Amino acid sequence: MTSANQSPHWGYLLLGKLVVSYANKKAGVITGGDLSYWPHGHSVRVIDAAEVILFSPQNEHNKVIDHMLSVMAAPA
Repeated sequence: MTSANQSPHWGYLLLGKLVVSYANKKAGVITGGDLSYWPHGHSVRVIDAAEVILFSPQNEHNKVIDHMLSVMAAPA
């Protein structure tokens, strides 16, 4: 199950490769050395092991992290 991330992010991908999909069905590839902005309503798929620095509004980002932790803790 995939859900859209409800927190915007500004970031820098140190290395790796990501595909970011947006609510409007568009997608973009981010590779090492790229700066990026991901508005709320995005989802991310890691293609190659990645290291990323993200800047996000704390309140919205905490909700996303809490949701991810609950999904990972749920029985399969």
